[in-house]
Order: sequence, then structure tokens, then C-alpha cells
Amino acid sequence: MPTEKRGPIGSVKPSGWHTVKYNHVDGKYLYNRCHLIGYQLTAENANKQNLITGTRYLNVDGMLPFENMVADYVKETNNHILYRVTPIFNGDDLVAQGVLIEAKSVEDNGKGIMFNVFCYNVQPNVIIDYKTGDSHLS
Repeated sequence: MPTEKRGPIGSVKPSGWHTVKYNHVDGKYLYNRCHLIGYQLTAENANKQNLITGTRYLNVDGMLPFENMVADYVKETNNHILYRVTPIFNGDDLVAQGVLIEAKSVEDNGKGIMFNVFCYNVQPNVIIDYKTGDSHLS
């Protein structure tokens, strides 16, 4: 678990990265550099092997609630978690369709935390070309 604030990650340009803004997106930017395993769990900053191009919606509404659940459990119990996040790409697409997040608490054999979820890399009212990362309003 990190002991300091997250550092800059802007130097990493994951596959399919585009800097594009839409007024209806929280923070305006469609894409975030999404940590596969969140900073709050790894204390890793600009590790290009742990960052993908993900929508704001994927990052905040999809992945973050599960990361928070795991982080809270670890802080409250000091127990361990088996945790894996797998980006799912179709063929040679540059942008993942989403991520598969799996977690299981170790000491209590999954009684505290156990889930296997797929979070879609989508953004309401935006059409994404996963092959290139291009996008437009729907």
C-alpha cells in the first residue's frame, strides 16, 4: 500500500491512446491511463506494463469500486488478497474491450473478498473504435 501521493504518469502513452475531450465526460477527457492494478494497491506510478488506455467510465465507475473494496479489506484486516486484472483485447485492437478483475482473500479462503467481474471499457454517449482508439459522439 502506498505511503505517498501518486506521481506523474503522463509520460506513458498506452496503445490506442488519444487525447480527446467531450463535455459530458467527468473531467472532460475520454481516456485515462488506467492502472490495471490500482496505485492504491501497488504504489506503482508510470509502469507502462500496468497502464492501459481506458475510458473515464471504466476507471471510475468500473474498476475503482472493486479496488476500493480490496484496499479497504486489506486496511481493516491486514490480510492478503490474490488479485489479478487482465485486459481483454480483440485481435490486434489497440484499445481493450474491458478488464477482467479477479480477487480472493487468502486467510479466510474468500469469505472476506471473492469476486470475478468484467468491467467494460465504454463511455456513455461515445462510440469507440477499439482497433484504433478513435471515438465520436453517438
